[in-house]
Amino acid sequence: MSSSSQRQSTVRFQFSAGEDEEQLGRDAASLTTGGQGRWRVTDDNRGLERTFRFKTFKATWEFMNTVAAECKVQKHHPEWTNVFNKTHVRWTTHKPIGLSSKDIIMARFCDEAGTRHGELADATDDECGCGDFKP
Repeated sequence: MSSSSQRQSTVRFQFSAGEDEEQLGRDAASLTTGGQGRWRVTDDNRGLERTFRFKTFKATWEFMNTVAAECKVQKHHPEWTNVFNKTHVRWTTHKPIGLSSKDIIMARFCDEAGTRHGELADATDDECGCGDFKP
C-alpha cells in the first residue's frame, strides 16, 4: 500500500509512502491540540496547519523569512497565506502525497521560529478584521 491511515489518540493521518507510520503518527499527534500542541490535522488528513499571529506586520514578515530560509535548506515548502499580522501555514507533502517526516520537521521549526519572533499567544483573535483566512 502506497499510503495509509493510522489512528493516534483520535487523530487520523494519511502518511506519505515509505514513512515510519508508527513514529510519525506519535510525532504528529504530539504537535496537535490533542497532544498539547497548536497544530490541527488538515481536513484531508494529509497535513498539519495552524495560524501564527504577531504584534506587527514586520514581525510576521521576519517569521516568514526565517521559515523560508529553512525551507531552502530542507527543500520543502509550505502552503501559506499572510494578512497583516497573521500567517496561516499548512505542511503537507505532494509527492508522495500525505504527511511526511519533512512536514513534522518544518512544523516544529515553525513553532520555534514563532517563539523567536514573538508570536502572540492567541492566534484566533481577529484584531486585523481579516477573518479566519485559509488558503
